[in-house]
Amino acid sequence: MNIIVKKTKMIRGSATPPSSKSHTVRALVLALIANGASVIANPLKSEDSRDAVRALKSLGAQVTVGARTITVRSKGLPIRGMSRAVFTGNSGIATRFLLPILGFRANAELPLLYDCGRQMRARPIKPLAEALNALGMSVKLTRGSYPLKVSGTLLGGKVEVAGLTSQYLSALLLSLPLAPRDSELVVRDLHERPYAQMTEYWMKKGGIRYAHTRVGKKDIYRIPGGQRYQPFKVVIPGDFSSASYIIAAAVLLEGDVAISGLAMKDSQGDKALIPILKRMGASIVVGRSGIRVRGGKKLKGIVIDANAVPDLVPTLAVVATQARGKTDIVNVTQARIKETDRLRSMAEGLLRLGARVVERKDGLTVYRSALRGARVRGFGDHRTVMALSVAGLIAEGVTTIEGGETVRKTFPGFVPLMRGLGARLTVL
Repeated sequence: MNIIVKKTKMIRGSATPPSSKSHTVRALVLALIANGASVIANPLKSEDSRDAVRALKSLGAQVTVGARTITVRSKGLPIRGMSRAVFTGNSGIATRFLLPILGFRANAELPLLYDCGRQMRARPIKPLAEALNALGMSVKLTRGSYPLKVSGTLLGGKVEVAGLTSQYLSALLLSLPLAPRDSELVVRDLHERPYAQMTEYWMKKGGIRYAHTRVGKKDIYRIPGGQRYQPFKVVIPGDFSSASYIIAAAVLLEGDVAISGLAMKDSQGDKALIPILKRMGASIVVGRSGIRVRGGKKLKGIVIDANAVPDLVPTLAVVATQARGKTDIVNVTQARIKETDRLRSMAEGLLRLGARVVERKDGLTVYRSALRGARVRGFGDHRTVMALSVAGLIAEGVTTIEGGETVRKTFPGFVPLMRGLGARLTVL
């Protein structure tokens, strides 16, 4: 499926972005290991959440997906009645967060095959596997990657894990309180810190005890073992990452757009988009349950340290093409190990659209540019596809983005929502 975009002069109206993927999948994982029924209201309904639900079912949970809720009934730990093979699709959060949970199976000594989708297979897992091996489990990689052969119990202990992606840390933080032994977890040079803080939010919500200190570039977590999560009820807020494409379009085009369902007090790190765009000159008013954007304002280039917000890199790169001077997006090497290498994919896409872009090891330099329509690749990455769709709205002529079906991963209603605001998008 391709997304066809024509230059659009104005958008206006109101919109509600999808619910938070990061919160939804964390809630599903914790519902699996809590003994009882947990109710998740306003969950994200997308490929990522469906992948997580399927994985939970294969791990013995009873999952009921309703119109506005997902209810998970679990017997807690140890995990019983599960399949001998688990498939997590292309959900990075589900794939990495559920792996340590396999160390709490009733028959943990029996090997289990753990696999994922083709796109996820290309993303690194070895650092997390090595940490789990040091903590009592046996995680064997096939030819350096998936599928994994998993056995053994997660006992706890002292371990150090890489900090290039926060998901390794979050996977261990959620699971180690359940281990029989106390644990000390050390992370050097932690990237994507807001996502780790979101995980800490869920731990606190579950009554989990831990201590966190920072010494230089090291984060040290001390986690007592033998703890348990309790079943819960939660309402999932709107997703700032998905909202970023609506916000960017509203900033770049003339018009007036109200975006609801976003809470600036939420733990999502991508809410940082709002102050970043305001620094660039955008007109954004923050309310109690959303924001209002008046577009078409003159923007200026700035330096953006995107280490904490790698998912915003595609959006910021597009906005930067319309900012006076140049914009430096820096300190975000980990953007190269997402669904695709997002520094490479955005540099290529914007260059094809006529932008002046310099790709660096840890970021992008983007100069103000007049864009022209072209055929661009989506690289199988939902965020690249949606960001380039926004670029197409300000490009002269027609832009075709290949691989439009990938938006189903997190934002299946992207095209109709944008069309409802007046954006000239179609699918082919």
